[in-house]
Amino acid sequence: MDDDAPKPESESLLGDYTALQKWEYDKIFYAESSPKSWLDIGESFYRASLLLVKGVAEDSLNEDTEGIAGAFLFRHYLELSLKSIILAGRLLTKDGENAPPKDAIPAWGHRLSELWTFVLRDSKPKLKSDWDNYDTEFVEKCIAEFDRIDPHGMAFRYAGKGVEGLHVHFHWLYAIMEHVYQVLEAIRVYLVEMHGENTDYESYLQSEFGGDLL
Repeated sequence: MDDDAPKPESESLLGDYTALQKWEYDKIFYAESSPKSWLDIGESFYRASLLLVKGVAEDSLNEDTEGIAGAFLFRHYLELSLKSIILAGRLLTKDGENAPPKDAIPAWGHRLSELWTFVLRDSKPKLKSDWDNYDTEFVEKCIAEFDRIDPHGMAFRYAGKGVEGLHVHFHWLYAIMEHVYQVLEAIRVYLVEMHGENTDYESYLQSEFGGDLL
């Protein structure tokens, strides 16, 4: 947090505020001296959705306001997570070796069902028999339901796109979110670590044998 960043007067936020007040505007966003390479956007959407859905499930937040945003954030997390898993799978060959970066094309689109198909095609084979260790059947059912009611990521995002006709079981949604997250994250980490181990091994061979490998 930038201590020099402007702060609105506390009394304006706590009780003496009216929309007729004239505020002096200052910047909200400031450039970092170096990019935050550790940021995980999908994780950000997941954690935010968990807080909102938990609040609705515990009756401290409203399902028709915060609940809509929570459902949208979780649905968007699913999309980003699947795309991350697909890319991690495409960074590996069918033999489990590192693929040329130019061959690892990111997945695009918003249909969760199509993204899941890419996961099964491009990522599942790299895990081989370890794939069956994860509760992918449960995750697949969750993805299929979200895809059915919100195929393009619009139902919870814009009025008239479907949310008005939906009743969301927020208690069940909250109960399953962490399990779905843990399964998807475990698959992603498996693939990322496989790529990293390959990179470390290739570096070791290069340092030991150098040009003899060519």
